Amino acid sequence: MQVVIGVGIDLVDVDRFKGEGERGDIFTPDEIAYCASKHYPARHFAARFAAKEAFLKALGTGARTPGEFLLVEVIIDEMGAPELVLKRAIKTRSEALGVTSIKLSLTHTETTAAAVVVVEG
Repeated sequence: MQVVIGVGIDLVDVDRFKGEGERGDIFTPDEIAYCASKHYPARHFAARFAAKEAFLKALGTGARTPGEFLLVEVIIDEMGAPELVLKRAIKTRSEALGVTSIKLSLTHTETTAAAVVVVEG
């Protein structure tokens, strides 16, 4: 039986990511390529940023060091659903907290993007 370890939510303004989206200190090369391929890249960058923030909130730790956003990557699975891939220190921290499942939901409008994350163990 899964137990909810944490829930995180984040809401961001899309305008914040117009012209800022390709920041390599926040987004991985694959995330940059994916978002840049979209008709309105800023919406997709904003949603990914919100996902990273929401996940770190769900862990209860927040970002501790510069570069941690690069250790949380949003990918699209074979069915078209977003999911998170954790790397190095964030993966280790999550495992230490007992995280075995991460649920992610993204949404955006022309002006805002949001993400909700539920971590279970």
